[in-house]
Amino acid sequence: MKLDTMKKTAITSLSMMIVNLIAAVLYVLTLPDLVPTQFDEKLNCTALGSRWNGLLLPVLILIVLAVAFLFYSRSKNRDKNMHVIKLAAFLISAVGAAVSWFILFLMRNDVQPGEVLDKQFWWMLPFLFGAVCILIGNYLPTVRTNLMLGYRVPWTLKNEQCWKLTHQFAGKITVISGLLTIAAALILKAVGTEQMELYIIVTIILLTLVVFVPLIYSFAHRNA
Repeated sequence: MKLDTMKKTAITSLSMMIVNLIAAVLYVLTLPDLVPTQFDEKLNCTALGSRWNGLLLPVLILIVLAVAFLFYSRSKNRDKNMHVIKLAAFLISAVGAAVSWFILFLMRNDVQPGEVLDKQFWWMLPFLFGAVCILIGNYLPTVRTNLMLGYRVPWTLKNEQCWKLTHQFAGKITVISGLLTIAAALILKAVGTEQMELYIIVTIILLTLVVFVPLIYSFAHRNA
């Protein structure tokens, strides 16, 4: 029996996350029973916890992907948006795995409550967000009307032209936001800033831009 593209994408993505989970389990087994699990904004260790906490995110990602594929398999426009579905599955898998292993590597550090990590990693937050924005922004203009992906508000779902204009505009805004986020992250890193708040503020500002500016644009073009 020949598998359709949706099933192939689901099997590939879920298999990757299962392998990631297995690798995480094997890695966790090499950790001590108690590991650093909580840090403040300056990466001071504030609490120790079970090493098995490191599996929470890999398990969550696997569940999210499975549920997403289950729901989207019933969408009437799924075949028209398969390239976008593949992209979304890849991004969830890649970013989820990267964050999971970032957390797992933090748990490897031999620090006690009150001690601080030697290295700071907050610059990676806006950098990764910016890279994801650039990738998504290049695909947004190709997304067709559906109930799962894109800017799904009443006026875009009812008006195909509004949907098209909104996602063309959103693609540009998202790419620009991604470039600005990466630039801000590199500049903050270059000047030696290690304050978590600054990196989070930059990420939130650009995320707000990506989310709300296209929505405002779409409302202005709801009668297009």
